[in-house]
Amino acid sequence: MELSLNPKRIVQTMLGIIALLTILHVTQLVIFFQIDDPEVFDFIDLIDFDYEANLPSFYSSTSILFCASLLWIIGIQKRREQDTFKNHWIGLAIIFTFLSIDEAIALHESIGDIMEQQQWVNAEGFLYFAWVVPYGILLTLFALAYLKFVFMLPQQTMISFIFAGVLFISGAVGIEIISAQEADIHGTDTVLYSVLYTVEELCEMLGIVIFCYALLCYIELHIEHVQFRINSKQS
Repeated sequence: MELSLNPKRIVQTMLGIIALLTILHVTQLVIFFQIDDPEVFDFIDLIDFDYEANLPSFYSSTSILFCASLLWIIGIQKRREQDTFKNHWIGLAIIFTFLSIDEAIALHESIGDIMEQQQWVNAEGFLYFAWVVPYGILLTLFALAYLKFVFMLPQQTMISFIFAGVLFISGAVGIEIISAQEADIHGTDTVLYSVLYTVEELCEMLGIVIFCYALLCYIELHIEHVQFRINSKQS
């Protein structure tokens, strides 16, 4: 079996799904603030960006896992070629697999709860969502470890990787700490908090789209023809 992947069509599909999810999310927010009664508006769990185990989180987890799969393909090929940065590609695949699982089960929130319960972090203000502390430390270590790798990439891939990373991190960490302060001071049912977490999730989703497109283009230009074969015959 030969599987053909068209980067532009895949990106168009991803953007279409994001647009649909955003329309549903914004619509339910408008209705929510008109009704102003969470008890009679419990179906928001299914489409709200701020909830877990729903349609938006399923899409995000799946798209990240797709990127992880592309990274595994590149990593395996780089190992065959004995490329200097073969382990960096495999490392990225592992990281994105973890991020996909995290998105699916909200592992970062559980870690934040543990840190708050153990009083390792004073969870208030910008650190109201305490998980940003350990993840921020890991992000710094990751940036240092991958700095040389990124700048050794082909120019277009490097630019796309950096842009995707900045956009994703701006949402996942940057806007997150701003929304954390809003949640700490005024709660999570304000218009401002809703706007902030909507922008946050969009930054993450769009960052993944750009990264996915960059990976597909890299495979197209720098990786030999990839085929998937299924053989039911026993040797």
